[in-house]
Amino acid sequence: MIISTKRCGTVAIILLTLTALITPAQPTAKPKRILVIGDSMMQVTAHAFNRRIDRIPEVENRHHTSLGSGLARLDVFDWLAKIQELVDDFDPDATVVWFGANDLQPMQTADGVIRPGTPEWSAEYQRRVGVAMDRLSARKGAYVYWLELPDMRDRRIQSDVALINGVLVTAAGNRERAFFVPTRTLLSREPGAYSPYIVGPRGMPVQIRDPDGVHLNRAGADLMTEHLLELLLGDK
Repeated sequence: MIISTKRCGTVAIILLTLTALITPAQPTAKPKRILVIGDSMMQVTAHAFNRRIDRIPEVENRHHTSLGSGLARLDVFDWLAKIQELVDDFDPDATVVWFGANDLQPMQTADGVIRPGTPEWSAEYQRRVGVAMDRLSARKGAYVYWLELPDMRDRRIQSDVALINGVLVTAAGNRERAFFVPTRTLLSREPGAYSPYIVGPRGMPVQIRDPDGVHLNRAGADLMTEHLLELLLGDK
């Protein structure tokens, strides 16, 4: 599936429909080793997840985050090499991945630089996502859960993440042990529209987003952590 930036409004509608239908299958065995990786989107959540896992017996967690990184600029930080290193060293049963907000930028390839908004860019980005998914799920019994980028306050960034999410849906759909995990239904009052607040369990507004309009704050990271624990371990 190749998505142009001119179609981002349509893409957003399609993604909302798809994310409502996608529910990652729960493997028979609960993971014993969980790897959490990503860019700045994952940083606060990774720490929150690590704190919670520390209180769960027989489950080990490792996390690695790198600010300002992603799959577009492998010349700056080679995530594909880092993923292989982490897999070889930690051998995760499940990996949670969250990045892409930095990735709508030119990519250097063997054939030259390709620019966002072109079919070549979407194809190359999907290839890189696929390589990452394949490395993380190469061992039998290993699964990868790639988180949807949430709604963003800035319209341009919202368009960017719509394109990225479309690529992630396609890449995960082509693999048996890679899953696209919806987040908009959790992190937005109305999926498709940014809001820094959600309605809490007592009916009161709870701020879950950072003032920058992109990242989660501590409360948002805790919310995402509980969602991931339920997904991965059937536990809250």
